[in-house]
This record gives sequence, C-alpha cells and structure tokens, in this order.
Amino acid sequence: MERLRTLDGEAKLITHIGAVLGWDQETYMPPAAIEERGDQLAYLEGLAHEKQTMPEIGELLAALGSTGENPEGDTTLSPMDRAYLRIMRRNYDQATKVPTELVSEMAKATSLSQAAWAKARSGNDFPAFEPHLQKMVDFNRRIADCLDPSGKPYDVLLDRFEEGGTQAGIAAVFNPLRDELVKLMDRIRSRPQVNDDFLHRHCPEADQAKASSYLMKILSYDLERGRLDKTAHPFTTTLGVSDVRITTRYVEDFFPSSVFGTIHESGHALYELGMGPAPEYQRTSLADAASMAVHESQSRLWENMVGRSLGFWKNHLQEFARMLTPVLDGVSIDEYYRAINKVEPSLIRTEADEVTYSLHVILRFELEAELLSGNLAVKDLPGAWNERMQAFLGIVPPDDAKGCLQDIHWSMGAIGYFPSYALGNLYGAQFWDAMKDQGFDPAVAVENDNLGAILTWLRANVHSAGAVYKPGELARKVTGESLDASHFMRYLNEKYARVYGF
Repeated sequence: MERLRTLDGEAKLITHIGAVLGWDQETYMPPAAIEERGDQLAYLEGLAHEKQTMPEIGELLAALGSTGENPEGDTTLSPMDRAYLRIMRRNYDQATKVPTELVSEMAKATSLSQAAWAKARSGNDFPAFEPHLQKMVDFNRRIADCLDPSGKPYDVLLDRFEEGGTQAGIAAVFNPLRDELVKLMDRIRSRPQVNDDFLHRHCPEADQAKASSYLMKILSYDLERGRLDKTAHPFTTTLGVSDVRITTRYVEDFFPSSVFGTIHESGHALYELGMGPAPEYQRTSLADAASMAVHESQSRLWENMVGRSLGFWKNHLQEFARMLTPVLDGVSIDEYYRAINKVEPSLIRTEADEVTYSLHVILRFELEAELLSGNLAVKDLPGAWNERMQAFLGIVPPDDAKGCLQDIHWSMGAIGYFPSYALGNLYGAQFWDAMKDQGFDPAVAVENDNLGAILTWLRANVHSAGAVYKPGELARKVTGESLDASHFMRYLNEKYARVYGF
C-alpha cells in the first residue's frame, strides 16, 4: 500500500508541474512561446501517463486483492484503504486503455487549441478556432473508444467527470428541472423588473482588484497557499498541496463579473485546500474531488447561496461601496441585493442569474452530445448555438465571441464537464439544507458574519473526505438521501419570491 501511494504521488508531482506551466500559459507567458509550451506540456502529460500505467501498479493492485470485479480489494483492509484501491483500480484501468502516444498528442493539440480559442474569442473569429475544436472532438471520440468501444461515446466521457453519469440519466434530472425553472421565470416575468443600471457604471480594474482581495480575505482563502491573477476566463488550478491559485476577469462596465467570479473560484480553492482524508493520503488520488459536480457545488454554494444573499451584503456592502466609490453611491442595501439577483436572460453563462444559469448548462449539454454523436458538425455549431439560445432564453448572441466561443472548456478538450455546473447547484442546495437539518443554520451564520462556521462544516463533511466516496454516496452520507433537485428549487422559489415580491 505504501509503495502504491508512492507511485501515485510521483504521478501527482508531474501533474502539478504541468499545472505550473498551464497556469503560466494562461496568465503571463509571452504569446510567441506557445509552440514550445505545447511540446513541454505534451512531454509532461506523456510522462505522467507512463507513471500511471506502470505494470507495477497493476501488480500492486492485484497483490492487494483489487480486480475489475472487486476493485476495493481485500476485505481486511481499512475502509479508507479500500476506497483508495477502488479509485486506483478505476484510474489504472482507464489509463492503461489509452496509449501514451495519444495522451501526448492530445496534450500538445490542447495547448495550441487553448491559445487559438483565446485569440478567436478576442477577434470574434470562429472559423479560426473551428479546426482546433474539430481536433478536440476527434480526440475525445478516440479516447472514448479506447475506454469502452461498446459504450456510447458521450456516456463514456460523462463518466470521467461524474462517475456513473450517462446522457439519459442526466437528461432525466435536467428535463424536469428545466420545466420548473421555466415556471419560475414565468412568475418573475409577471412582476416589475429590477433596476440594475448602477451595476453597469464604470468601475476601474484597480478598484475591482482591491474588492477581490477583500472578498478572498473574508472567505478565508489563504493567500499563503494561493494567489489571484486575471485571465480571459476565470479558473482554479492546483499546483501543489499548498499552492492552489485562482483567476478572475475584470469587466469595467460590469463589476459583478469579477466579484462573483472571484467568490466562485475561491469556493473551488477552499475545497482543494481542504482535501485530504489522512496525512498518508495527501498528494494521492484519494485527495481529489468526489466528482466535478461536487467541486462545482462548492463554488456555486459560496458564489450564490452566500455571496448573493442579503445577510452577506448587510455585513459587507458599506466597506465594499467605499472601495468602489463612487460606483455605489446612493445605492441602498435592498436595491443592491435585488440588482445582483436580477433574473433576465443573458448571453454569458458565467454572468447568468441563478434561475437561467442551468438553462445555459443544458444548452451546452445537448450540443456537446450532438457533436460527439456526429449529429452536429463543428462548422454548424454557431448556428445551432444561436437557435438553442433563442429557444431556451429568447435571445440570440450578436456574435460568436458572446456565443459559442465564450467558454474555455471545449478548447481544453473537456467534453462532458458542463453538466457538472448544474448538478453542482443541486448538490450545493442539498448540502445547505443538510446543515439546517443537523441544527446549524448557515443563513444565520452568514447574517452573523460567521462564514468560518460554514467552512468548518464543509471541511468536516465534504472537503476532508476527498474521493473516499462516490458522489452519490457522499450525498447520501452527508444529507441522508440521494441527489434531489427539490432542495434547489425550494431555495430559488423562496429567494425570488422575496426579490420580486410574489
């Protein structure tokens, strides 16, 4: 077991080294360095893959009784050790099915794809990105075929992010959720719209940066173990056990983009920094997220259930307004609260309100499934995107930069990830209710400016477990029930009845 952890840790080291290069590429790297950076990342990806597929790992797993049919191994081992074997068996079986050459080839193509996406997005030039996206789709099909040639490609990819996830299973959750969201939107449309004009006042980037620093501090994001930089698309990346970095985006005519982007990414970072079920399992695959949806639950919980709450801003709006003077001069707490929770169909997913956000996710879920199946050609993506935006949200992007080029995920080859965002909303609301059921009301903690108490509960119940439990198991262990969208819809209905007065 110790030897297995050592080999796993060596692969993690390589992954973290690669993360340093990836972070640098997205923040400070000079543009002309992209070609060699692709070679560097491809080399490291290949090296990590070789580590993950060493025959010795298979031998160690077998010696510990772990097989495809019995991944947890010998029943005399501790529950934590058995959980670790389950994860290592899954990772090893998946890794050994994908050739190292394919991993390296995709890593280099991904590096070039991300750079092409950033350039295409800034220049509103989808045709320039199209060949790179086609490669990402093709690579994902090849990987899905390696992992399970008999499976539906999109199902195979979904399972990589949410173990056990399938297109049919997720659609079964999303379809009724979409119907409930539409009902809520209809109720909101019947009420006078909220005025949020002041959110669009000019706000210098330097002032927003000060506000971001303030927000990170009150959320207890440890800057001895992380930092904030700016990028085209906000992200969180783990460069080491005590090095988890975040980025945000500053839009000078809409400062909430950086405010809630910073809170969102801080939520991811808090989860990463809190992982680790035991010292011996730090820097191993057990100190990973239960799933990407659980990861998103942490960012969405902090961004929305805390960061967009009335209690939060009662404690912090005065100081916040001082930093952004004169942007919020004359704005009352009630006006500000209603404005940051305004429900209105929007073009950009990361800036969408809580009610319409999941519709953005469902749109991407459907489109990437069609791309993988071949029912949608890459060249036709802009048109399909615009048609779906009209059908779901009643608006059409004026250009591709605000349409199908807005997200970084597909340029990274992360097909199958998007459902995690909406599923994360559901997990987050269910965890929130579990706190109340266990005698600790997080809303009261927010009103009392005791955010540390919420973090402490999450660390004890969600973060520290890492990947010991599958996502569904974690939900049942923490909340006593399987994932249930009713918690999220109850939260939305109660909140927006107050915002819109119905």
